[in-house]
Formats: sequence, C-alpha cells, structure tokens
Amino acid sequence: MTNNKTYILGERALVIEIAQSALTQQQQNKLFAMHTWMREQKVFIDIVPAKTTITGYLMHSQDPDFWLQQMQAAWDNIEPEEYQPTTHEIVTHYGGTYGPDLVDVARLLDLSQSQVVELHSSQSYQVKFLGFLPGFAYLGDLDKQIQLPRLESPRTHVPKGSVAIAEDLTAIYPSESPGGWRLIGFTDTVLFDHHLDTPSIFQPGDIVKFIPSKESIC
Repeated sequence: MTNNKTYILGERALVIEIAQSALTQQQQNKLFAMHTWMREQKVFIDIVPAKTTITGYLMHSQDPDFWLQQMQAAWDNIEPEEYQPTTHEIVTHYGGTYGPDLVDVARLLDLSQSQVVELHSSQSYQVKFLGFLPGFAYLGDLDKQIQLPRLESPRTHVPKGSVAIAEDLTAIYPSESPGGWRLIGFTDTVLFDHHLDTPSIFQPGDIVKFIPSKESIC
C-alpha cells in the first residue's frame, strides 16, 4: 500500500497526498483511478490533481469529515489496473508560422527540423496533471533527445492551440496567454469549453498522440 495522508484544507478542500516526490507508473495510475472515483461521487464542485496530490472541493452541503473517510477508504481499495485511459489523436501543424521556435530548437539540439518533429510525434504522452490554465495538460515524458529548458524571456502572448515543449514535458496551450515554453507547432483542436459538463477534453492519465499534418515539416 502506498504511504499517503489525507487532510482537510480550509473548510471544504479534501486532500490526498502521496508521501514521496517521484511516483511509479502504477502509483500514478492509482492516482488517476482515484480521480475517476471522485468524479463519479458527484459531491465535488472541483477536483484538482497534481504531481503527488489530489484535492477535491466539496459542495457547501457536504460533510467534510465523512467524505475524507470515504476518500481514504476508496484509496485503500482502488487498484491501479482500474484506470482505463482515453486516447486522443491531435493533428498538429509543425514548423513555419505554426511553430516559430522549431528552427531554434533544431539548431540547439543539432538536429534537423524533421528529426525534431519525428521525435516529438513518434511516441504517446500521458496527461500527468492539469494546471496553469483551464484545460492546460502537462504531458510526459518528452524524449530526452529533444529536451530543452524554458525560454529565458517568456512571451507575453502565446496563441491558442500552440504545441510546445519545455524540459521533459510537452503541452498545448488551450487559450491565449503569456508563456515561456518553446513553440514547435499548432493544433485546431479545441481543448477547453466551459459550456460542457466536462470542460477539458483531457483528463489526468489520458493518452495523447500528436499526428503531423500534411503541411508539417517532415
């Protein structure tokens, strides 16, 4: 059993925290399965998974002590194999005006632009957690051959749909925002719609596959 602790944060935030900084794939899958269980209970107004924690924000009428016990019991009984991820294929336009940093990324890595595209699109990524912006999914793990730090000077404006890399992660900007990740492509896929019951198309643990468009540099 994974060592963990549960606690109430404020009046309505219930937290499960795993007592280690780096999780195995099985432990991550258990955390993803826990996220699914919490969504099914219909008592949380928001659920926020992070790297080693998951926090549920109860509706006003709920009993936090009771639901903290329920969360602990669920955690103790959930098996990693219970999590069944959804796979998303994201058509991506790489390079040119769609990916203004691709030239520099290739130069810094001593690769061709086509090699960067191939390395980025040749593997599947798992949604590690959501954050920064509504619908912004941290996807890992990026191939070591194309890992680079964030930009020294972040952009004040990153277009919605930008596909980017930073360190060992890749991501898609679900809306316009400032940002310091390196932009290598663009997708038309809408990632977040607040009118939907589930606004973000990505959920923790989902699998994402980037598919180069015909117009991409390949």
